[in-house]
Amino acid sequence: MEVAGRKVTAYSVALFGVFLVGAFLRLYHLGTQSIWWDEAFSVWISKQSLSQIVQTTATDVHPPLYYFILHYWIALFGTSEVAVRSLSVLFGVLAVPMIYAVGRQLFNEEAGLLSALILALSSFNIWYSQETRMYTLMVLLALLSMYFFTRFLQKTTVAVSVGYFISTTLLLYTHVYGAFVVIAQNVYLLTLLVFWREREFRLKYWIMLQALLVVFFAPWIGVLISQILRRARWVAIAPPTLHTVLDVFVRYAGMDVLLVLFIGLSLFSLFEHQKFRGAMDWKVPLKALQSYAWEVRIANVEPVYFLAVWLFTINIIPFVISWLTQPIYQDLYTIAASVALYLLVAKGISNINHRYSKLAVIAIVVALLAAPLQTGYTTIIKAQGREATSFIDANAKSGDVVLITPGGHSLLFDYYNNRTDLAVKPIKYWETTQSSNRSDDKVKEIQSYVNGRERVWLFNVTRERSNAADDFTFKILNVSYANTEVMSYHGYVVYLFEKRA
Repeated sequence: MEVAGRKVTAYSVALFGVFLVGAFLRLYHLGTQSIWWDEAFSVWISKQSLSQIVQTTATDVHPPLYYFILHYWIALFGTSEVAVRSLSVLFGVLAVPMIYAVGRQLFNEEAGLLSALILALSSFNIWYSQETRMYTLMVLLALLSMYFFTRFLQKTTVAVSVGYFISTTLLLYTHVYGAFVVIAQNVYLLTLLVFWREREFRLKYWIMLQALLVVFFAPWIGVLISQILRRARWVAIAPPTLHTVLDVFVRYAGMDVLLVLFIGLSLFSLFEHQKFRGAMDWKVPLKALQSYAWEVRIANVEPVYFLAVWLFTINIIPFVISWLTQPIYQDLYTIAASVALYLLVAKGISNINHRYSKLAVIAIVVALLAAPLQTGYTTIIKAQGREATSFIDANAKSGDVVLITPGGHSLLFDYYNNRTDLAVKPIKYWETTQSSNRSDDKVKEIQSYVNGRERVWLFNVTRERSNAADDFTFKILNVSYANTEVMSYHGYVVYLFEKRA
């Protein structure tokens, strides 16, 4: 079959079908759940000017590229839940044909198609495709970078070099973990030089490309160092354990059972087998077994090793850093490693040389990948900031004051708040417990917020309820107000305090 002079293969048709499935699963229930704090932060920062975005991200932990793109996306489509999340959907959907291209480049069309199917159904990647954050952009750019990297090793051309440089530079400006993708590439290339000396590629061109990456990322390196130092002072995260890493790999797969199957199929990606004589005759079983023989050989060593380096570098290096300096290892940050696992699994399935066995394995993998999706669509995963804010909007009286604890969640409250007649006052927790002087100042500050008010609302994050600073706020309010109503939501609790008679 030909369309516009181009041959359309069965793989092309199948890939289009997988693409549509991936798009549907990422768009389904896109606006059902509330925006949560990280998403509200993304919207808030992206509504600023480009120069303000740079200044704000310099005090955060992520580079500014995603916020630049979201800035223009919001200008075109608005700030509704569906609008702001659809950008991540776009990147997540585009990653499906991109992983196909990488799989075809490394192995064959079948492996590429199977990897696209796994990514399209991956609950881990679907959930982050429905979040207003940069993680699906990171996956897409990591796949692009790896695609051009493998092309570079096969044949160094100007077009390939430019493609690699642009995609990798954009990756570095999307997320700090993009650096681990580049490290994985250099680790693999170094082992090629040591163990596969017969491989030919233009090493000096590669060194020049890496130097250019450093030059173009240099403006952000100083910012990154200051971010790391600042995070070390203010953020206290427990170091990861081996169980933490195992949980990350379970999230890649979607469930424990599927991870076990994924591990087996990944190992099988190294082996190819072929029946070389005889036929199975179940009427004479022993004779049939004698004549039924297979030739098994190790194959695909280089591409499988490449994917293993990709998968483990993005996990092992931040794990080690977390123990040597400060904890930086988080599952969502390693999302660019998940696609390496899917490629290994796809090749393992492709290596099954019995048609019905292969179809059975594909059916099992698809069923197990789909299993977590129903739970994800029907279970409240994100904090219900929309519902909590809507309750206040519907029941507050003009002139009421709303205290937000912790204060940073005022970004989320402001996103959903439709009332302009309420006094919204964020309270910064850390200022209440640092010293007695600061505590006195905070008492006066909160009292100034509520003086003369008949009713006070407290918009409170559930996980902070036991915090000493939170109790501090309650003690101040209880002096002159009575708590008359409490509404609990997933992630938030809303309190109404009314003036005592």
